[in-house]
Amino acid sequence: MTATLPIAAESPADEPIDIRADSGRFDGGEGATRLSGNIRIMRGEMAVSADEGYAFQGGDRGYERFELEGDPATWRAIDEEGEEIRGQAGRIVFEVSNNRVALSEGVRIERGELVVQADAGQALQAEGRYERIELDGKPARWFMVTEQGQRVEGESDRFIHDILAGQVIMVGNARVREPRGSFSGQRLLYDLRTQATEGEGGIHMIIDPEAIDESDDDRGQD
Repeated sequence: MTATLPIAAESPADEPIDIRADSGRFDGGEGATRLSGNIRIMRGEMAVSADEGYAFQGGDRGYERFELEGDPATWRAIDEEGEEIRGQAGRIVFEVSNNRVALSEGVRIERGELVVQADAGQALQAEGRYERIELDGKPARWFMVTEQGQRVEGESDRFIHDILAGQVIMVGNARVREPRGSFSGQRLLYDLRTQATEGEGGIHMIIDPEAIDESDDDRGQD
């Protein structure tokens, strides 16, 4: 049996929240509604699925925060570029007022060909759709396959994906490995569209001679 909980008030974003679960009951100890079994929270183009969790109410009796757990819990949304983002983690917290989604415990984010694994992080939006993902790990690792079929991978203490700019920003013990070689530094910026790498803070580059030769050969065939 599926329980659909009523919403006392709409959020500031004027989008209703659809809450579904096998069961729901008020937990006085937590001061929140406990949700169990096949939980699904939907708001606009965003959806979170989990096994267990709590729905916390604010002063106007509208729900203001959801704390959810699963094996794993999953998150799905559409970003500002119109592309789907998929995430999974052991724990997901959804803040209603700003649509902020925080993930922790075995985080994995997928967007197109980009895959990121980290310990914790958050997805942020300004108006309507998500535009920035921030993740932390020891390290946070990512990889992608370019349109040319080449694998690029990187790692750093902090990973930031600026979706609108099409960039990955790596801070702290940052490293990028690609067919041309490897790049390391305290801060690296990788452009997902052009595959260009910029950096600062003790930059170290190792270039593969074979990659240079192949690039020269390609130019000679034009």
